[in-house]
Amino acid sequence: MKKIFSIAVAVLALAGCQKSLEYRDVLYFTGTEDDPAVSMYVDGPASKNLTVSSSKVYDEDVNIAVMVDPSALEAFNAANGTSYQMLPEGSYQLSDNHFTIYAGTSVSAPVAFSIVSMDDFEEGVLYCAPVRLLAAADGSNILYPSQTIFLVINSIITTRCVNLAGSNWYNMETMVNNSDLANLPAVTLEARVYMNGWSNLSHKIASVVGIEEHMIVRFGDVSCDRDQLQVAGRGVSLTSTDHFSLGRWYHIVAIDDGSKLRLYVDGKLEGEVDSSGKAALNLGANAEGGGFRIGASAGDNRPLNGYISEVRAWKRALSIVEAENNQCYVNPETAQDLVGYWRMDQLDENGKLVDLSGNGYVGTPRGGTNWVDGIKCPVVE
Repeated sequence: MKKIFSIAVAVLALAGCQKSLEYRDVLYFTGTEDDPAVSMYVDGPASKNLTVSSSKVYDEDVNIAVMVDPSALEAFNAANGTSYQMLPEGSYQLSDNHFTIYAGTSVSAPVAFSIVSMDDFEEGVLYCAPVRLLAAADGSNILYPSQTIFLVINSIITTRCVNLAGSNWYNMETMVNNSDLANLPAVTLEARVYMNGWSNLSHKIASVVGIEEHMIVRFGDVSCDRDQLQVAGRGVSLTSTDHFSLGRWYHIVAIDDGSKLRLYVDGKLEGEVDSSGKAALNLGANAEGGGFRIGASAGDNRPLNGYISEVRAWKRALSIVEAENNQCYVNPETAQDLVGYWRMDQLDENGKLVDLSGNGYVGTPRGGTNWVDGIKCPVVE
């Protein structure tokens, strides 16, 4: 959305053959100048105060009607490539049906949008509540791009994850030399990672997920610092512009669509390079004594000292909006082109790391599995 760049909006009006410039004051949802979508993080009943702003100071009180408008969601999804669903009936409410901007001010008193129950929420469903301004009692104009605020409801999940400290990792043997995973048109690798310490090895590498020489996501390399991220393989290498910190969670997404390799961290693009004309994308490859692994790579293992959660491999290029919206959970029954999904929260009856994708790519642990409880996702700072 284009930002409101002055306190008045200029509109060209034609009068006969002569053009004149007409200035109109407008009303709009506060905070939607750049983007009408606003996140709301909830793990139970919660409220968010909404306000309406005006490009002028009012001489007298004015009321602006407001409503939750489910009909606006379909067009929003189509325009933005999202798949939000309307909140379950009875799970939300507005504290009032109008905003009031009082005389001498340009910002309204707040109206609270509240989540009153999460009983009917489904895990993995992304909910959104479109709240729309209807009309002002004095006939003031409403700025169309900011007439509706889309409250994206992010449910905070409490789960557990694996602590990979102590040179533990997981090996997906059934992926190795699997023809179904060769010659892929695109690949996305993603994981949530919390580093306890950087590599103390001479090559500085701490592997996150992937396959050496094909597509590996890792911290550090001889060509970069230990606290930088790198995606490498197929003769392509991409290093993050940022340096990262110990003791906090990051959501890492590496996307190779066959022509461009891109790296995102917490939704921010860290860089992109040309990957066209390289060897085929292959998640079933076997290189330097190992195939697809979580927390290790190559013959000397290059272990990761940290926590890891929500690891996924896809045979398509996810959009970053899709990846960020689904960082805490994906419904494997509806996810398209999901190769492997390891939530890193459970082992099966054989002591293997569970693969929720249904493809059977379970992970064999090198050593014992150490759990970390009480992990929140997403992390709200």
